[in-house]
Amino acid sequence: MTELRFDNQVAFVTGGAVGLGRAYAILLAERGAKVVVNGNYRASGIGPEADVVAEIRAKGGEAIGVNGSVSDEAAVQRMVAKTIETYGKLDILINNAGTASSEVLIQNAPDDVTEAQLDVHLRGHLRMARAAWPHLAKSGNGRLVNTGSAVTFGYECPDGWDGAYTVAKSALYGVTRQMAGAGAEFGIKVNMIMPWANTPLVERLLGHTPFGRWQREKLDPSKVAAAVAYLVHEDCPVTGQFISAAGGRITRVLFASPPGYFNADITPEDVRDNWAAIFGDVDAHGNIRGMFEVTGQQLEFAKIKECVGDIV
Repeated sequence: MTELRFDNQVAFVTGGAVGLGRAYAILLAERGAKVVVNGNYRASGIGPEADVVAEIRAKGGEAIGVNGSVSDEAAVQRMVAKTIETYGKLDILINNAGTASSEVLIQNAPDDVTEAQLDVHLRGHLRMARAAWPHLAKSGNGRLVNTGSAVTFGYECPDGWDGAYTVAKSALYGVTRQMAGAGAEFGIKVNMIMPWANTPLVERLLGHTPFGRWQREKLDPSKVAAAVAYLVHEDCPVTGQFISAAGGRITRVLFASPPGYFNADITPEDVRDNWAAIFGDVDAHGNIRGMFEVTGQQLEFAKIKECVGDIV
């Protein structure tokens, strides 16, 4: 079986100093990539990214560290410029940097916590992609991975239903699809990873709980890194997809819809009386039948036109 290699590829990993980012950086370097390891801002200009760089170099790999927050436009520009100055190109961007906070409940949002989460997860992903985009396009087979989360399926924290982290992560479905569309003409493929892993952040928040101990035992970041490595490899065949990875289990997450119900003279009573057709065939175990994948707005529009008529 041919090993997936990244020789002559340059990869930038945000939040690469710890947890998942560290696992991504080390694996890519082991497979031949030159890795740019980002750590969050330190006044000294050097953070824990230096330790990851040293570890990579000790194993014979190539890496540099860049220190700065994805919430800072100047820092983003500086870090990407350093990448090009050092290696002359950029082929892979893994948007991994982030923080987590469930201090605000959805009924109390938005507030400063919500804004901070949107800034690092949504705007941070966008800032990094904007700075990297010309270089990914020049690569001809650029790869970009955004980092989503299973919390976007619905997340109740101990105090209630979160209104910050979950909201910010949810926006990345749209971001990933839009980037994938924009990148197609340049050979850029963009996908989203939805990781489950024991990281320092998880350990700090949940390490004392049975769930935290289970994650420590079962959900090593290296298992997610294997999935991400394939998504950023030039052989990856898909774009605009959402991939969940946890402890060795990997699967695609998708949007789906039943055919639905149509009546040009629809009434509230029609909605009530045809709810089974509207809701779709979903059994008690959540298995769905007779549904189609919603791959984009155009397909949804095509389905609508089948019922209401085409544009004339």
